[in-house]
Amino acid sequence: MSDILSQSVDRLSRVSGVLGAMVVEADAGVPVVAEMTAGVDSGPVAALASSLFRRTANAATTAGFGAVRTMQLEADHGHVIVAGAGELLVVVVAERNAQLGLVRLEASRAAEALA
Repeated sequence: MSDILSQSVDRLSRVSGVLGAMVVEADAGVPVVAEMTAGVDSGPVAALASSLFRRTANAATTAGFGAVRTMQLEADHGHVIVAGAGELLVVVVAERNAQLGLVRLEASRAAEALA
């Protein structure tokens, strides 16, 4: 399984505009496998992504939207894309000008491979 995790993170990290990618344990919010560029701390990003995904998933279910597959956070300095993979999350940190459609597609593919 760790080979699949590493391959998924490696593939995501190669997408233009991606600053880093990781697989995160959804409940604990800790990185299982991470590949980040200098200046991006995987720990706080993993905790943020996990917390937001869990809370958004709970709210979406309560509102009748069903399960959340992907989530995107847009901030002043870039984007965080999160795709659910069961007990794992695929988390991608991207620059503001990244091709977000491609990043979301690759994150979704990685999540499907891990689920």
